[in-house]
Amino acid sequence: MNTQPNPPKRVEELWFEDGNIVLQAGDSHYRVYRGVLAARSPVFRDMLAFPQPADSELVDGCPLVRLPDCDIEVTFFLKAIFDPEFLRPFPSRTTFDILAGCLRLSHKYEVAGLRRLCLVHLSSGYDTELSRFDVATYYFDDKLPAWRITSWPWPSDSGDEIYIIQLFREVEATWLLPNAFYNLSYSAKELGRDIFHGTSFNDIPCNLSVEDQNSFVEGQAIQSHSAITDTLQFLADPLDIQGCKSPTECALERFKAIGEVRESVSDVSSDPLDVWRSDDWDLLADVCDVCLSVLKETHQAARQAFWDKLPGLYGLPPWDELEKMKVAAIGNSWLC
Repeated sequence: MNTQPNPPKRVEELWFEDGNIVLQAGDSHYRVYRGVLAARSPVFRDMLAFPQPADSELVDGCPLVRLPDCDIEVTFFLKAIFDPEFLRPFPSRTTFDILAGCLRLSHKYEVAGLRRLCLVHLSSGYDTELSRFDVATYYFDDKLPAWRITSWPWPSDSGDEIYIIQLFREVEATWLLPNAFYNLSYSAKELGRDIFHGTSFNDIPCNLSVEDQNSFVEGQAIQSHSAITDTLQFLADPLDIQGCKSPTECALERFKAIGEVRESVSDVSSDPLDVWRSDDWDLLADVCDVCLSVLKETHQAARQAFWDKLPGLYGLPPWDELEKMKVAAIGNSWLC
């Protein structure tokens, strides 16, 4: 039985009665202002500069332009263009979905200011320094400095990690990729075959390139191994800490801690930066103060060593080069 497609629906908050152009994305119609689009986007300016043919399709007397983009993303993008309060500068709260849609289309249509605004927000959740990775939080308090704030909560869609890497590649935000690959590795068991066969995020198809699939396979193996060989190694080596006040008792406590942690390592084996959590130090409450101080320093040094090599695990430039890319794209004074 033949079925007729649903007629396009108006997006009421983006349907201006005095608008002079109608855009269509998917099943959505938007009546907006061609002059504003042309002023914000050189791509739209060039697109709309072509004279309309006499028999061009009209909607409510306005020329119709079809966009090959997802209507969810177009809605966010146009809201950001026409409503200055919709997406405010960092550190105002927003959502990942809004940032992702606005970033992809602002990159595609060359809306430079909006692209930078989105990258600033997203960079607050993808750190280039371990010190900020350790303290950044989606929490708002007037007493918190901006450099500790992530301005958006993490998405909950199961395909988000794959979509994120695809998006960051598309918009050339390479400095965001090490964290994205790290998160993908942590979620690999849940995603399974989707990593290699693709999935969707907000009904948007997404997949990793063959190159990124290969980088993931190689890097994920090292990342998983690092949780045991690197960041938990401090529990066993060295055992003879100089100045230890109770060598036998401290060694025993450390071996007991190894046994406790071993039961949970399988669940976080791809999370070397957090495989030993802050409350795990309670397992070493009975070691002497000398040993505890050395163990904390050794553990943090191991985490820093892993962080330093993280980009290289996934075939990415070192952090100093990535930091230069970030500064070139969004400046270096946005976090204060």
